Amino acid sequence: MADSPDIEFDAEDARTWMLAVGSGEATALTVDDDTGLFGSRVALLDFDPSDLDHVRRLVPHTRVAPTPGVDSAIAISGSSAQGRIQLFPGDLDFFERINIHAPDEATAHAMLRDAIHRTAIRAFAEPDIVLVECNLGVYTEAVDERGRKKDAGDSIEWAPADVVAKEITVTAVSDGTPRTYRWDEAPLVGGWFYFGWVAADRESGRILFTSNMIDATWEDADGVIHSVDGAVDQLAQEIYLEPAALPLVERLHGITPSSARDEYQQAMRREVHHYTVEEANYGKAAKRLYNLFRVADELEAAAYVRELFDEPQAVLYQVPTLLYAADVALDPQSGIDRATVLQQIEVVAGAIADATDGVEERELLAQLDRLREEALAEGGRDGDWAEVLEEVRERCATIVSQFFREQLLAHDRVRTFLDEIAAD
Repeated sequence: MADSPDIEFDAEDARTWMLAVGSGEATALTVDDDTGLFGSRVALLDFDPSDLDHVRRLVPHTRVAPTPGVDSAIAISGSSAQGRIQLFPGDLDFFERINIHAPDEATAHAMLRDAIHRTAIRAFAEPDIVLVECNLGVYTEAVDERGRKKDAGDSIEWAPADVVAKEITVTAVSDGTPRTYRWDEAPLVGGWFYFGWVAADRESGRILFTSNMIDATWEDADGVIHSVDGAVDQLAQEIYLEPAALPLVERLHGITPSSARDEYQQAMRREVHHYTVEEANYGKAAKRLYNLFRVADELEAAAYVRELFDEPQAVLYQVPTLLYAADVALDPQSGIDRATVLQQIEVVAGAIADATDGVEERELLAQLDRLREEALAEGGRDGDWAEVLEEVRERCATIVSQFFREQLLAHDRVRTFLDEIAAD
């Protein structure tokens, strides 16, 4: 197995992992008897249950608001669900399957809009969690949404004020005139449903960005299940947190289209292309490559990429998101106390000290000292805060992206694959 001379590669661990992954159906649902958690067999191999208490404290604040006639199965996903290998996740991602019992599609859509709205506004009344965005519905034409071009069919991103008003006004690209989309009328088919928050966990002293991606279905009186967005997502990285949800997930897994695996691989390819060709971020690309190689049964390449995530430089992957969370939390409107923000800066300082040295380390830590001063100052986010915050985030992102780029290109198969992606 080819590997970089700079990486401490545990060949025996890699062989053990490949044998476990290669034996049997990778997407078969498996229950962990010790914890009651369940997910695909491969996902459970990568999951570290040591952070479960922290995860479960956030579930009541992030899951879809309980609604009569709606069944739910909540999981963690992404790097958060791969704690055995991804020691430094940038945030905490949830994934929730909800199945709505309704007599027809229109009723199901109305129930979904109501449930998502109640979930979004719930954060306004809860301490230590701040709504950042919510996605629901799609645009029917190309628009300018707060300075960003959105095409017809793209999801509508609702800011907190838009959620409260239940309407968003954007500018049509075609003629430059305003368009108002109302929450209760926004077309749902083809869109995606998503929440993003910044949350503080006082018990662990952490502030983090947390999200919930919703896969919504509805079930008619004959028991036929229909997807709201057109497809039931296949089992991937998610780890389900509640044993009682197993029957629902089994039912939905049973109607996943046969093309779902290929579609997942194509989606991962597109994301790898984006993060290596269009917007260079090789840390994000590495995470997608691991999932892509794993699903494509290229286990040697997957095992190599897997080894990169616990290298010292990988800790910097989480710094931009940690500082973003600190920025949101420092706003007096957030309700998150300043001491927690200061503790977050200390966590970032520790990560930088572990992953850098020499002039680079001294300069970054000096900038964090300036952030501490700004956080302590009256007014908080005034002065140099925004400028220094962006400088630290960009420098750490550059360091970690360069690390992953060098190590990915050091492996023959990964390098060849990235050349193929660049030619797409």
